[in-house]
Amino acid sequence: MSPANATATKAGGGGSGDEYEVGKTYEVKLTTGIEFKGIVLAYDSDPHVVIFREGAIPGKCKSMMTTRTVNASFISKANLIGKCKDPLDWKKKKCFVDLSGLLEKEAIAIRRIESIGVGVTAEAQKIFDALSKTLHVKWENKDMVIMEDVRICSPYHSDSVTGGTRAANDRIKKVLNNVREKLQLSSDT
Repeated sequence: MSPANATATKAGGGGSGDEYEVGKTYEVKLTTGIEFKGIVLAYDSDPHVVIFREGAIPGKCKSMMTTRTVNASFISKANLIGKCKDPLDWKKKKCFVDLSGLLEKEAIAIRRIESIGVGVTAEAQKIFDALSKTLHVKWENKDMVIMEDVRICSPYHSDSVTGGTRAANDRIKKVLNNVREKLQLSSDT
């Protein structure tokens, strides 16, 4: 990250030639339509990223601080609304980071990423999503692994279920057939 007195030239839709300077407060609009107010905490020129303390008003601090890391090329508009002397002076403002909240958000994001099959059909993803509502299921390459030992391989029909005990295997086959029926997918061939 750049030192505290560094600046960052606007990229993408910014266009007015202004600079993002640590300590300045901006009203920001992203190309995705998201809008927020924040103080610039840091800028990194290599990936062209700006870190904002969100919702901040110069000279004031809430009991919790939210940070937002933004690729500067996605900023379509940034209006300067103020400047504070030291945005990182946490001792006087008694700000803190909710580490447990950050860890929880990270765990949710990881679960979401892991629930997306890579190189699988839309039908396979629908089946996975339906099964994951009631069963512990994960992707292992293009196979669905349920309860760590039952595997469903492409084309994701009941005859593609392998592994596990006979009872577990039969139960997964029954659940899979019910899911395929609810999703109105073609029956086993």
